Amino acid sequence: MPTSAASPIPRHAAAPIFVVDDDLDLRETLGELLSEEGYATELLPNGRAALELLHAGVRPRLILLDLTMPEMSGWQFREHQLRHEALRGIPVIVMTASRGFDGSPLAAAEILLKPVGIGEILAAVERNALRA
Repeated sequence: MPTSAASPIPRHAAAPIFVVDDDLDLRETLGELLSEEGYATELLPNGRAALELLHAGVRPRLILLDLTMPEMSGWQFREHQLRHEALRGIPVIVMTASRGFDGSPLAAAEILLKPVGIGEILAAVERNALRA
């Protein structure tokens, strides 16, 4: 009986990283970057789409979250996430162009100011992604 060697699944790939940003180009670029590093991703255009997946039972290892988006902003998403015990432990890295705000209500693991470099994003992901 022939056997086939399945390609090993990278340890990173167990749970996805949510990339939640209304900028399609940025979302797709981050998705490609993270995929090249061995992470599974879910690319989402706003907080509402992210919440729908969370409420459907998808549990990401990390959420990269923009603050200014249509339909549901990152602020609104984070407020909802923090109210739900099953969701509040998922780490969030906020990526924003906003300056001079008090980020404490976000309770984010990190806040990265746009424009943010690839190396800075990857380092933040490595520091904060839940281990499988």
